[in-house]
Formats: sequence, structure tokens, C-alpha cells
Amino acid sequence: MQARGMKRREQLKAATRELLIEMDISEVTFADIAQRANVPKSSAYHFYANIDAIYAEVAVDYSAELLSILSVLPDYDDIAQWQDIVDILIERSIVFYEHEKAARQLIISGKTSPAIKQKDRSNDLILSAKIYHILDSFFELPQINNHSDIFHIWVEIVDVIFTLSQMKYGFITTSMANEAKRAAKAYLGTYLTTPLIKKPKPLLTPVLNEITS
Repeated sequence: MQARGMKRREQLKAATRELLIEMDISEVTFADIAQRANVPKSSAYHFYANIDAIYAEVAVDYSAELLSILSVLPDYDDIAQWQDIVDILIERSIVFYEHEKAARQLIISGKTSPAIKQKDRSNDLILSAKIYHILDSFFELPQINNHSDIFHIWVEIVDVIFTLSQMKYGFITTSMANEAKRAAKAYLGTYLTTPLIKKPKPLLTPVLNEITS
């Protein structure tokens, strides 16, 4: 029974993703999701109280996927100054949203409930810590009081500009992407006011011989 329940939850989430690619989020109903998932509507209510509950869980999944993409350290030779990291992370985010229309609708469309957005903001806290770690991996950072709050605000600034672009144009335009980069670097630049010293390139861990004598 538990395995069957987990399978049905995954069916409902997969159906939600499909429908959000095909339709505007304002047009999708709970009944549509249940029908697409081939799950009786009455049974679907056992797993999700309403459509927002499904949306919230799918949004969390998408946020985790984006976090995984952004957590990968850039190539050392691609980074000359800290601003390069900002550009790379924002570009990665844009590529993710370009390929995930459902994620755009759930996270940056401005059409979902505050409860769903609140769940995304919880993930933004984790993301902000990752971004700080990435910068710290490449540069000697100055002491920044409450850096967790600062980098969380940084993430929200980018998120707001993405949302404005999505609401106005239906996607993140090149112009709005440049605005996100400009705003992000300007804000963070108020704390990183002096040229940062780049850390030495980390040495590769020696590979042990597979065959020992």
C-alpha cells in the first residue's frame, strides 16, 4: 500500500509538470491533474488536500534541481574576479528556467499562492549559503556580518527581476537577465568593496595506482 501510494504521488507530480508545460497555471485544475495522472480524483485528495499542495511539492522538487545545478563549482580558469561567479550562476539559472517552463510558472510567474513562494524562499536560504561557499572557494572574502542575510537578499533580488521578466514577457529576456546581473553585482559590491585576492588553484588529489606490486 505504501509503495502504491508513493507511485501515485509521483504520477500526480509528473502530471502536474506536463500540464504546466501545456497550459497556463491559471487554467489547470485539480481534476485535470488527477485525470492526466490516471488517478481517481477522490483518491488524489488522499495525497494532496488541494492543487496548491501539489504545486508546493513540485516547486520544492524544481528548487532542489536548480540548487544542484548552482552548487557545482565553476572552472577555476574561468574566474578572474568575483563578478564572474555572479554572471555564471545567473546564466545557469536562466538556462534552467528556459528548459523548464513548469518551473517558471511555479516559481517566478507571480501567479502562485504565497504559501508556495514561502517554500521556495526556504530553499533560497540554502542557495544563499551555497553561493557564499562558492565565492569563498575562489577568493579571500572580507568579514561580512550577517552574511547569511546578505546573500539571501542577493538571491531575492535576482528572483524578483526574473519574476518581473516572466510576468511581463513570459520568459527571462536578455535585457532582464543583464539587469539581474547588474543589480546582483551592485548590491554585493557594497560589501565586497576592495579587489579580492584569488586563492591559489587547488592541487588535484593524486590518483592511487590501480595495480600495486
